[in-house]
Order: sequence, then C-alpha cells, then structure tokens
Amino acid sequence: MSKTIYDEKRQYQADIIKEFAKNGVVERNAKYYDKNLAMDKEILLEFLKSTQEKELNSLGLKGDEIISKINDYIIKNGILECLKNGVMINNTNLELVYNKESSGFNADLAQKYEKNKITIIQEVNADNENKERVDLVVFVNGVAFACMELKSNYSGQDYKDAIKQYKEDRNPQNRLFDNRLGAIVFFALDLYECYMTTKLEKSKTKFLAFNKGKGSGSETGAGNDEIEGKISNVWYLWEEVLVKDNIIDLIKNFIFDDKGVMIFPRYHQMDLVHKVKSDILKNSEYKNYLIQHSAGSGKTKSIAWLAYMLASLYKDGSVRYESVIIVTDRIVVDRQLQNEINKIKHQEGFIKALGDENSSKDLKDAIKNSVKIIISTIQKFSYIKDELKNFNTKCAVIIDEAHSSTSGSNMEALIDTLSAEFGAKNKPKNISLFGFTATPKKSTLQIFGKEIDGMFAPFHLYSMKQAIEEGYILNVLDNYTTYNTLYNIVLNSSDKEVEQNQAKRKIRDIIKHNTDIIKSRVAVIAEHFANIGSDMLGSKAKAMVVCEDIESVIRYYQAFCEYCVGRYDFKPLIAFSGQKEVDEVEYSESGINGISEASLPSEFNKDERRVLFVANKYQTGFDQNKLCIMYVIKALSGITAVQTLSRLNRICPEFPHKTTFVLDFVNKFDDIMASFAPYYTQTMLKDGIDMADLLDINAKIDGYNILMPLEEKIVADAIANIDDNTQTMIRPYFTKAITQINNLDDKHKVEFKGLLTNYKKIFLHLKIIFGDISSDKLNNRYTFIEILLKQLTNENRSSENIDIDIGVINVQVLKNQTHTKESIKPDPVMEMSPFGSMKIDSSKLEKLSIIVKKINDNLSLNMEENSQIQAIINISEKLLNSTKLQSGAKNNNKDDFTKLYNDELNDILTDNYNDAQFGALYGQLLNNQTYIDEIFIPFRDNIYDILEKR
Repeated sequence: MSKTIYDEKRQYQADIIKEFAKNGVVERNAKYYDKNLAMDKEILLEFLKSTQEKELNSLGLKGDEIISKINDYIIKNGILECLKNGVMINNTNLELVYNKESSGFNADLAQKYEKNKITIIQEVNADNENKERVDLVVFVNGVAFACMELKSNYSGQDYKDAIKQYKEDRNPQNRLFDNRLGAIVFFALDLYECYMTTKLEKSKTKFLAFNKGKGSGSETGAGNDEIEGKISNVWYLWEEVLVKDNIIDLIKNFIFDDKGVMIFPRYHQMDLVHKVKSDILKNSEYKNYLIQHSAGSGKTKSIAWLAYMLASLYKDGSVRYESVIIVTDRIVVDRQLQNEINKIKHQEGFIKALGDENSSKDLKDAIKNSVKIIISTIQKFSYIKDELKNFNTKCAVIIDEAHSSTSGSNMEALIDTLSAEFGAKNKPKNISLFGFTATPKKSTLQIFGKEIDGMFAPFHLYSMKQAIEEGYILNVLDNYTTYNTLYNIVLNSSDKEVEQNQAKRKIRDIIKHNTDIIKSRVAVIAEHFANIGSDMLGSKAKAMVVCEDIESVIRYYQAFCEYCVGRYDFKPLIAFSGQKEVDEVEYSESGINGISEASLPSEFNKDERRVLFVANKYQTGFDQNKLCIMYVIKALSGITAVQTLSRLNRICPEFPHKTTFVLDFVNKFDDIMASFAPYYTQTMLKDGIDMADLLDINAKIDGYNILMPLEEKIVADAIANIDDNTQTMIRPYFTKAITQINNLDDKHKVEFKGLLTNYKKIFLHLKIIFGDISSDKLNNRYTFIEILLKQLTNENRSSENIDIDIGVINVQVLKNQTHTKESIKPDPVMEMSPFGSMKIDSSKLEKLSIIVKKINDNLSLNMEENSQIQAIINISEKLLNSTKLQSGAKNNNKDDFTKLYNDELNDILTDNYNDAQFGALYGQLLNNQTYIDEIFIPFRDNIYDILEKR
C-alpha cells in the first residue's frame, strides 16, 4: 500500500495543533478528559480558583463537589445557559466564562477576562467502549465547546466522509454529542471545505456550509480560496473562529437556543459583524455601509446580531450609538427581529418594535427615551422630523431592503429627523447607515457603497451564486420554459383617426383581457400543474400565477376555475388589495376566497390549496418553501424580475430534493437572465451622480423661463415659517407656473415636467449622500418643485376613452423553448443612466387601420403587446445614443444630417440582424426600404432636435 501524501492523523492533525498553539491555545492530554461530564475538570477548577476564589471559599466545598454541583446545574439548565450566565450553587453565582470588558472602566473584569483559557485535546474518546474517538475537541475553561473531525483529500476522503462519521458512528446520547449538555458545535472538514452542525441526531443531522467563499467580487462562489503559506483552505477555523476572543464573543453575543436547537452563525454572518465592528473602531467618522446578502443568507439573524453588537459597542470609553433603529416595511419581520434579538440576550426595555398599531408619536418617544433598539417603518419619520430639531442622539440606522427604502422624501425625513444639526449644511456627523439588500439599485450603491478604484461596491458580500452553490437557495432559472402567444387583430369598425399612443394602450388592454387568450393560457397552466406540479413534494407543491393587474388576476382565476370543473380539484386562491370592479361586478380578495386576508398564507399552506393568483401582492416578501412553480403572465425586468421569481428559491427541509419550474408567457429568457446578471455575484456602480448633474438640469429648467428664483425664495421662506396664511400667500405663484406650463406645446410640456421630476430625484439623491451642500437657490427650487409637481400630477392627462372595436382571432399558445441548468453569467458593473435623458416623442396621429396593418400585415409578426413596436423604439434609442449622430447634429444642418442618419440606421440594423428577440424584424426591414422610410423618417427630425441641443 502506497504511503498517503498528507495523512489526516499523523500530519494534518499535528499541523492544526501547531497552528492552534500560535494563537495561545494550549494542548492537553486526553487523560484529563472526563467523558461523563464532557469536561477537563482540572482546567475548570483552575479557572474558578483564579477568578472567583472568594466565592469558592464561601461555599466550603471540595473540588469534586464543586464540579458535581456545576454538573447538576448544567443538566437542569443546559450548557449554553451556564456558559452565558454562570451557575448558581447555594445562592452563589459562579461564572464559567468572563465576557470581554468593552467600556474601559472595569479593570477587574478585564483582568478576569484574561484568565479565560482555551485548550485542545486530540483523540478524545467520547464513549465507554472507546469506539467513538473524536480527532480534536476545543474547550473553553475546561468545558467542551467544539468537536472537529478531519479528513485529508490525499487519503481519498473529504468532508462528506466526516459528516457520514458524525451521522453513523456518533451516539447523540453520549455526553459530548448531546446538543443540550455537550459540545456546542461540530465541524466536519477536509483540506478545502468545512461544514458544521449544532445538533447530532443520526441520519437526520443537518450540516451547513461554514466556508468563507471562494473568489472575490464578481468571481465569488462557494468554497474557500487557497492561501499561500496556509496548511489548508480552512485555516480560518483555527486562526479566526476557534480562538479565545472569538469563542467568548460567540458564546456571549451570538449563539442562542431556539426551541432546543443551538443557533450558531454561519461564517458570513459572523464575518459581517466582526468587520463592521472593526471598521467602526478604527474610523472616527460616521459612515454608511452596504451589505449585499442574498436571499437564503439568514438576513433576519444577521440584522439581529448586527443590531445587538451596535447597541453594545463602546469606542474610546463611550457608547458609540445611543440608539439603533431598524427600518423595515414588514410587520412580520418586525416581530421576527424582536424575537431574534431577545433570544441573543433578553433585557427588559432593550428593544421596541413599532408596528402598524403604533403611531409616529411612539417612534418619537422611543427615540427621546433612548430605547436601545427601535424597529419602525420609514414612513413614520416624515411626521416627526420637525419635532426633533437639533436632536443630538448618536444613531445607527439599519435599513432592511435598502434598494426600495433609500430614495425620496421618506429617506430625507429620516436623515433630517436624526441629524444632530437639523438642516445641516453637510453630512450628519452622528448617524451611520447600514443598508441590507440582495439587489442594490444604482442609487443604493452610491448612497451606501464604498469606493474602490472608481467603483461603488458593497462593504460586505454574500452572493446569490454562493448561496445557490452552498444549497441555501435554489436556482430558479434551472427549469425555465417560454411560450409564444400568437394571434391576429381585425378591425370590426369603420376607419377613423385616433391618437397613436392612446390607441396602442387601448389595443394592449383589449389583448391583455381577451377571453380566448386567457382560456388558451389557462389550459396550458392547468394541464402542466395536473401532469407535473400536483405530484411534486408528495402532492403538497404550490404554484403561483403572476398576472399583470388586478383585473387580470380575477379573469385568469375565473377562467382557471371554469376549466377545472369536472377535471381537477385544485381549489385555487386569489390575492389582491382592496376592491375591483370587473364587468360591473365588484370583487374583493376575501369575498372570492371566503376567508380573511390575514388567513391567506396559512390557507395556502394547506395541502389542498395549491394555486395562488397574484398581481403585486405576495409577488415580493412572501416566504412559502413549498412554492415550486410559477406561471408568469406579466412583463418582468431588473429587480422586479429577480424579486418575483425568487419567491421560488426557498429550500424545503421536509423535501430536500425540491425542484422548481417557471412557465413564462410574456418574457424572453435572455431578458430574464440579464435581469439576474447584475445581482448574481457582487454588484458595483461605475461613477455616480454629482453636483454637475443637478446644475445641468437646473440650467435646462432656467431655459424655459418659467421658474423665477425670487418667487422660489418667497415660497421657500413661507414654507419654513408656515402658518394659517401660507397657502393663500403662495398659491398665486403656482397658478402662474401651471398656466405657463399648460401654454407649452405637448412636446415641451412633457420635456419640462421631466426636468422637474429629475431635478427632485437628483436633489434628494445628493442630499442623502452628502447632506445639504447645495446653495440656497437650489434648495429653494427644490421646495418649489416639490409642491408644483403635486399640483401637476393630474394635469393634462389625455383621455383614455377611445372607442376602438377590434377582434382577436387565430389565438395559439405555443411552447417556445425550455432552458435547463443554464449558468447565470455575472454582469456586475452598472452605470448610472443620466437623469433627464430624453425619450423620442412618437405621439403622432395615424389612422387606426394603418397601425393594425403595420403590426399584422406588413411585418408579418404576431408578437404580444406590440413588441415589434418596442423593437423599433430600441433602434431609435440606439440612434439617439450614437456618437456619430451626436457629432453630426452639432456640425450639420438637417439636410446634411439626413445622409448620416440613413447610413447609421442601416449600420445599426445590420449589426442587430442576429438579435435573438428582434432579428427577424430587422431582417425584414433591411429587405424593404419602404418599411424603413415609413417607420424611421418620422423619427429623424425629433432625434436631430434632441441631439443638436445636447
């Protein structure tokens, strides 16, 4: 038999012992281990005598008697409780572990902390027959804390063999393996990876990945990197995790009992808290932090651990944060967070959750009374900002789902409320923001991200790729089938002129709710669920039908019920908020389902309640781990696509081999894949918005000569000193502005409103990042625009009341392509789109017959929702962004520009000839100059005007 290159016993184990020794961990002989107590009694007594000699003497007991009493207390209360809070013997409390002194004022506690001792023993026999020998056991003050089973890949084994050993050869009834009385955590590792569990229960034991992650940034994934000079890739176990400071931190501040299961942080959760703490302690300023953690990362626990650390943190001898405020918009999460934090360490009055039943006054009182951890919705801040002026509390604000919460006036109100100097001319000096999201938007990256080589990137990352590869979530794109809906449109009435955009929307609505299309799709859905879905997860699988709007939800639900009569007993449910009238009948969710809205999640969880029809409700923030199938009848893109489809990605412990299916009747697979690409690994932003962007928009607004600085100042001053006469005094200025806006032609009216909207967006974006650094004039303009936009909301909306009589015929729903196990290709770098980019104004009057003719006859493509028109707009946008045409418009008149335009148009069509989605259309256009002229000549002058002004 050939010699093993690197033997786990003789070499790997010995090398690990040497590495532990470098970090002050003392090796002890196995003879000192007491298998009946899972202790090194000698070390425990040594610790007690060195730290609590007075208490020991007062008991008047011998060493073995002390150990016996301690053991009795452990059996009664559990080992974790005793490690956290000590043991009580004859009304005398003995600490088994001393926590680190953080304030700098308690010298006695600091001394006792140094007496804590971490030891390690090799080849520990856990049973009386000496058959269950553990490679390494780590002890804290003589109490077993962690077991390690090692395997060397060079001997033909890996961590899976160590896991098998735990499951098959370890008896949970032996003291060391008893999850309540023995070691806290059990590691299975080889040279490359590490897994852990806190509860051994034979074949039912669940091991979790405990790896750092392989690669960095956009290359991150499961596993561990190979580091030069390290004996293995799991070096962090003996250099970071199982060292004194960290073991005691884990015991005191992380590990907690959840219904008989020890909750031990995954590596990325522990790493997040440690890295944030380290960064705060070495930096004097109050910074922002972006935490990009995937679904499946255990975010609720991560927030709880982070909040507890921040609330307990001292810096330079004083409390760093007087209050930690967790901002979330989900009451369910409020309760979960409150429960998780209380499990770490319950203290009366330490945490207060403010749900829907609480008012903004409750939030104000909690902040004023310095409640340590406050959980609230962000909307409450807008009502109290004026009441907490110059409030000088040092705050940490943790924002859940930061991509949806960190823009607009609500975020501005939060900053203003908590700022030490209300309306300060710089970034608040007393607030740190911590944003959690799996899908950071561009603005989120700039607000929270750290700058690295000109990019904005997250401070901490646990990627979707790593979560999928480690088995914490499923890849929802693994089984993805697209369908095409084909049909023809016929005109049932006489020809007439209509406004083109209104006509398109009307046609789209008619198609969207067409009975034949709905019935055809419902037949596919019902048969797919009957043949594949209903048998999944032991016939407990759930399906979700994602519709475009509430009316569609009702119509698809009704068609599904009608189709299933006499065929299937699926008992579907429906979800939407409020009431909706369809065909002169008013419907509500509770009225259709026959249950209350609050009961829907539990009702859906029943085995017979298996299909849920939704529009927006439950499309995000809904966890149902038996949800396996999604039928998509709604256009999805970007973050919305990722969040919607991610309802499927939850693993189901009851069914570890759960798979998912998506049937998509609207979207293209490549577009969905592109939506996931920025968020698959690390998301980064190239460049960002700065003051130059605001000044550019400001200059364009000035060019219209509608908003006057003096009038803006008068209004802003009046708002700052508001009283009963303010509205009467400022109204004439807005009446004047609205009149002037309404006198603009349609094109410039749209453009001016766009400038106002983008000014407001940029102003708030910059304020959240930098504070109020802008001039008084810019601030006054923002105040004026904010009020003006509210009054313009309902102005000049074109009537949708167009009488169009068309029919939809020859409906076919055909399977297009099934995509299986396709790898998501990361595309991590985002670029900030310039605010105020202009869209082509295609509002032209055309005969309805010509529109229908273009869609159906001339182009011979029956795409749903006029997707061929979208293809034409895509080409127009490419023309608008052409550097060649931008230069041409600056240096040529319209006649000379025409040749450049035609040449560039043909080049773009040729370059996109092989486009997967629209290539066929572009090919037809290239073969027929008449079609090109008919469609694109009307855009030419519009594009020239836009480019010439840039």
